[in-house]
Amino acid sequence: MTRKRPARPLEVLLVGCGRASHAHVRAIRYFEKKGFLTLSGLVDRDTKAMEAVIRTGRRGIQAPFMSTDLDDMLANKSFDIAVIATPPVTHAPLAHKALEAGAHLVVEKPLAMDAAEAEGLVARARELGRVLVMGFKYRYIPGVSELKDFIAGGALGAVVYGTVTTRWGHDQAYYDQAAWFGSWKAEGGALMNQSIHALDLMAWLMDAEPVAATAVLARQCHEMEAADLVSGTLELRDNRYLLLEGTTNTDPDRHEASFFLRLEKGTVRASFASGKQSVSVLPDGGKDLGRKLLLKAAWNRLKGEGPGLIRELGNPFTFLYADLLDAIREERPP
Repeated sequence: MTRKRPARPLEVLLVGCGRASHAHVRAIRYFEKKGFLTLSGLVDRDTKAMEAVIRTGRRGIQAPFMSTDLDDMLANKSFDIAVIATPPVTHAPLAHKALEAGAHLVVEKPLAMDAAEAEGLVARARELGRVLVMGFKYRYIPGVSELKDFIAGGALGAVVYGTVTTRWGHDQAYYDQAAWFGSWKAEGGALMNQSIHALDLMAWLMDAEPVAATAVLARQCHEMEAADLVSGTLELRDNRYLLLEGTTNTDPDRHEASFFLRLEKGTVRASFASGKQSVSVLPDGGKDLGRKLLLKAAWNRLKGEGPGLIRELGNPFTFLYADLLDAIREERPP
């Protein structure tokens, strides 16, 4: 389905112009070219970081307003969408400010640093009729929503258990770049920073409702406060289990995540390693359906967005913003 262009491009405020913002900027620029969005405001304490974002824009378009203070920016200009891509401990407070100013929200993970704070933000967005999207990018990889629908359809029976592994190595310099990196309060270590995307995806695919959790958290190879290794088990309703391994102790040049899902009549496997993806959907005694599912998913998106989308297939945030645009127009949850 071709997306209907709004009467005017929706104005976007980007709060935080560091490394977490790069994929967001790429997605916003894609929809800016198509007339759906315009990057109208930047907030960051580092002026050079904001200037680097401005240089990603096309010639001839108006440069976004810049400010080192969110309160000042919101007092002088309104925005349709605010993107929060700052250090994790600041996510909820900054998101609340943008929400009260009337903006829909895209918030990088984690939404907040404790459950009560996150639930309060979700409830307030609902009260105000604003769309709130979390930056769980794995959900938006082409083929993942189709895979979830296939699993939910029951062709392979009920889910039995799943395992998820995240080996996202970082050297000591990664943790030394800022005081909050590797802290429990502001970052959360290998569990809350590196493993959370894969854990979220597997929990989403399994419709997980945890009833108990056990975990081992260890600091092995880095000088940091939080843990650089996590191993855990989530006990789910209906006698199902989700097993997790996550670490930053592996090769920094080879990031990988893998997923294994056992169902009553088949197995689903997926992996992302060094930029390459693979998916297998294998009924017991049958043929692998994974490639067919991925090709169909890619084709459906190309039909809806056009051939220019090919360059965006490797950036899940492009599809997150596509869903956000549709959710705003249709007044539905993302």
